[in-house]
Amino acid sequence: MKRDTVYKGVVGAFGACLLLAGCSSAQKPAALGPVGGSATGTASTSASATPTGATSSASSSASSAASSSSAAPAPTSVASSSGEWSYSASVPGDTDIAAALKAFQNYAAISYQMAIKVQYDNNLVSYTDGNVLSLANNFVTQERQDNLISRGPEIVKVTGVTKDGGTPPIVTITTCTDDTKLPMYSSYGPKKGQIVALAPKTPTPDIYKVHRGADGKWRVNAVTPETTPCSV
Repeated sequence: MKRDTVYKGVVGAFGACLLLAGCSSAQKPAALGPVGGSATGTASTSASATPTGATSSASSSASSAASSSSAAPAPTSVASSSGEWSYSASVPGDTDIAAALKAFQNYAAISYQMAIKVQYDNNLVSYTDGNVLSLANNFVTQERQDNLISRGPEIVKVTGVTKDGGTPPIVTITTCTDDTKLPMYSSYGPKKGQIVALAPKTPTPDIYKVHRGADGKWRVNAVTPETTPCSV
């Protein structure tokens, strides 16, 4: 949830919360009911391999087989929703990228739920670590300290993904997040129910880094918020 104020979150709802730092232990929880969810995935049509120059039917068949065996699997379109949160991505056949995207998807979903429920979630450590993990937890702490709650829909769309040549590799994920209907409300006191932090005016992009840890799990560990508007 992008914020034009000091209250900035970590993935869409939270991606720009880079300004949040140390927090005290004073907390006021705000409870919301559980949110249901569903997920669907559809595979896109793969392109057929075309053999390069052949002098006979036998050589043509061999060339075609070689081309087919070396071709990468077709991307899979993934769409997921839970309550007012939705996510979409085109997942390449590369197994590292697919695993990194799955970790990011789980991170994005959990982070959103943390913001709208004003609750910590121990499952987050399975999908993020380092500074990004701290930022997500600090966002909830900030909400509790200042009697705030985030309410409204969020749309997260993956617009690009790449993998470097490192060992292990780092996967870079670019997203466009629409938080234009996700303001922050007062959750306590005379202003309870009133909007105290406006939602951003346009969807905006973020760039995430996802790494594979020593335990083999992929986790989001860096985020860079961008300011140029994007479209979901």
